[in-house]
Amino acid sequence: MSDQVSRAEPQARRALFAGGAGNFVEWFDFALYGFLATVIADEFFPGESRSAALLSTFGIFAVTFFVRPLGAVYFGRMGDRLGRRHTLTIVVLVMSGATALIGVLPTYDSIGVFAPLLLLILRLVQGFSAGGEYSGASAFILESAPADRRGRYASILAISTNAASLAAVALVAVLTTALGNTAMGDWGWRLPFLLSLPLGLCGLYLRLRAAESPVFTALAKDNEVESAPLGETLRTQRRPIAVIFAIVSLSSIAFYVLKTYWPTYLSEETGLPRNEALWSSAVCFIVTIALSPFFGSMSDRYGRRAIVLYSATAMAVLAVPSFLLSGAGGFGPALAGQLLFVAAVGPLSPTVAVLLVEMFPAKLRYTASSIGYNLAYMVFGGTAPYLATLLISQTGSRLAPAYYIVGVAAIALVIVALTLRETAPRATPPRDAVLSDSPSATV
Repeated sequence: MSDQVSRAEPQARRALFAGGAGNFVEWFDFALYGFLATVIADEFFPGESRSAALLSTFGIFAVTFFVRPLGAVYFGRMGDRLGRRHTLTIVVLVMSGATALIGVLPTYDSIGVFAPLLLLILRLVQGFSAGGEYSGASAFILESAPADRRGRYASILAISTNAASLAAVALVAVLTTALGNTAMGDWGWRLPFLLSLPLGLCGLYLRLRAAESPVFTALAKDNEVESAPLGETLRTQRRPIAVIFAIVSLSSIAFYVLKTYWPTYLSEETGLPRNEALWSSAVCFIVTIALSPFFGSMSDRYGRRAIVLYSATAMAVLAVPSFLLSGAGGFGPALAGQLLFVAAVGPLSPTVAVLLVEMFPAKLRYTASSIGYNLAYMVFGGTAPYLATLLISQTGSRLAPAYYIVGVAAIALVIVALTLRETAPRATPPRDAVLSDSPSATV
């Protein structure tokens, strides 16, 4: 037993590092588009009204989420048949390549309507790749983690995702401040996209050096790898997929409103200078990253269900005050409103990662969790910036996005309260539980 533990610990740390680093690269690439939305609107949709250009930009942002379930099916099936590590290396390559190509796209002034068309195609490739990342990284990391500390280990996914957004928003803020709006619009916006190529190669290197998940290794050794994971998933996992869909709907709205739409809201709706809006978001990410290990440990201590119920309730209660505070004017209130929203949604991120692993059997985990996760992001995550912009445009109320969040959170709260069963271990299990002889078990 002690020999198994000693072997598991270094493998868990390598999986933690490789999974987190690759996840950082993936979401850095994906986040850039949102933080450069106002520049992209000018370069790829000129001649329209400001509101129409932003709607077109966020429309492309939203459409890319409709291919994420396709990526979930494709990469999920691959991950359950060929392994987590193999699949995640392909995912990071596809994302980095598509992102780098955005950086060399000609603009509307050069090739007319073909410019937004090419932008759409590359964003669809990004969306397809994103469909295979988060659930796969969750399985890869947590299948190597001690069962009693999965929440804390899952915090690396929250840290790397938020760090990716922080790096993206900070880079855009630095470039905007250093170059000015004119140079940023002319050529500076290309630099962050081009940076994705060397970052992607680093992510690829780290994932290739890591060992395969011990759970998948055990499945393969015992000849228990599912040959048709999609069919079996649709036959046996519909209920847990529906529960995951409800939970992830909360985290997807929170993620893309807070980290993609909020800077645009501050600059376009409240009059805060663009660089200040970006720096406010950067501080918000720093706080979220610092608190992520604490949030992850909370789910180990109090259970996954309690954390999800807290976040759903807090989102319903605090969404409107958060937007009111951010819209009061000035950098301080803008940041305070964002941090109030973080207090509501912060604990949810690492908890979702754990639930993606604990709610599904190992032989179907990549496929089932990816489908539920990405369907929720398709319906609620990718559309969040677009709907927020549209709701303000149609109603004239700056609080319209907050009311939308309240409605979704209230519905999800009822669903979660009635359907989510606790998945956290009630007693501390053996630390090498993931190396057991029953790979078809939950973990």
